[in-house]
Order: sequence, then structure tokens, then C-alpha cells
Amino acid sequence: MDAIIRNKLAAVLDRVKDPENGMPVSEMGLVAGIKYKDAAHLFEIYFYPSEGAKACCVLLQVNAYSTMEQLIKEEMKKEFPHDKVIFKTA
Repeated sequence: MDAIIRNKLAAVLDRVKDPENGMPVSEMGLVAGIKYKDAAHLFEIYFYPSEGAKACCVLLQVNAYSTMEQLIKEEMKKEFPHDKVIFKTA
């Protein structure tokens, strides 16, 4: 992944903020990594798993991840309009 794409990704993760606490995704420790498949025009964003949490907490985390996925997709579309984004667990 070249520096231009990395810088745009960093900007996206700085702009997307959790609606609950206002923290940017870049500071929340949710994203384990991002891969870009150039030929497929595809970003794979890896979230850390919610292992070891109680059932109630897992449900809250899944809901929070779903919200963050939607917000990240919206911002990614602005920076990379011709690419797809999928989310995976690390």
C-alpha cells in the first residue's frame, strides 16, 4: 500500500468518531489492520474480536462495531469512490 493510500486511510480513521463518546476510530483501538487488494479495488478492514466479554457486553460491542462499520464505509466512499470495503475479525 503506497503512502498516499495510507495517509488517506489515516485521515478517514481520524474523521470517523464514535457517536457515544466522540473519540476517533484511530484512538479507540478497534482496527487491527487494513489490507488493500489493488486488482480487486477492495479494502479489508480487520476489527479486533470481542473474545472474553460477557454476553451483554458482546451484544453492545457488536452494535457499536456495526455503527462504526457504517460510518467508516461512508467516509471511505468519499476518499475511495471506486473501491469496495469489507470488514473482518482479526
